[in-house]
Amino acid sequence: MWLEKTMGIEGIPIPYGAPNANAYLERFNLTLRVEALDHFIFFCEKHIYRVIKEYIKYYNHGRPSQALHAIPDPYSELKEPPPTDGKVVSLPILGGIHHDYRLVA
Repeated sequence: MWLEKTMGIEGIPIPYGAPNANAYLERFNLTLRVEALDHFIFFCEKHIYRVIKEYIKYYNHGRPSQALHAIPDPYSELKEPPPTDGKVVSLPILGGIHHDYRLVA
């Protein structure tokens, strides 16, 4: 209910007698907590939302995915195909807790 009020995410009720129906959400919650939230001391609700928003962007676009054969989606500013020879740059995520490595010209 709080997700719908604060972030505009509408929930879907879990079917009765199907305990594994929310396994994907439970796995994401664990990943979010371990990889992002456990590294900070939060002083206000706004800080929590900022960290979650940045981590979700990293999770959906920069984090290697097995479904994509560990190839992350390009950022909007990197839509053009990367050069075959170039320099690898590190983009810090969440203040340097994670890094996203990209090939640039």
